[in-house]
Amino acid sequence: MYFALVGKVSADEVRSEITRFWNVFTAKASELLEEFYAPDATVFASLGNRAEPGRLTVARRRREYFNKQTSVRIQLGPIDVQMLDDFGAVASYTFKFHGLGIVAGSNRDAEETIDNGRATQVFILDPEGRLRILHEHLSSADMRDEGH
Repeated sequence: MYFALVGKVSADEVRSEITRFWNVFTAKASELLEEFYAPDATVFASLGNRAEPGRLTVARRRREYFNKQTSVRIQLGPIDVQMLDDFGAVASYTFKFHGLGIVAGSNRDAEETIDNGRATQVFILDPEGRLRILHEHLSSADMRDEGH
């Protein structure tokens, strides 16, 4: 269990951290992206069919989205934050995502568009007082349109 030694988390801090998360993602800064996840974090990717460790998610994203030729855009909807206690929160929001030049399997120039994405992220304060993602679930309402 994670509990900060000092401080409390606020809804505004969680919203700010989500914005920072996606800014790091679009900047393709994988070393910074890894710092967002708690050591035992789990993630359901938008097109994934099972949960994976956060470390594995970062490695996969590095391979698929963080190449020189890849471009990524994200547009966030309103972020709803529900406080669990002074040390944790659940955030949910919608997003639009577009990626070009993605490395997906044998296709090295794939395109990914998610017009109706949904995100849920569970945040906790670690012992040093940093917000970390303990669980993340990304999904798309567009799956029927994408042939998935």
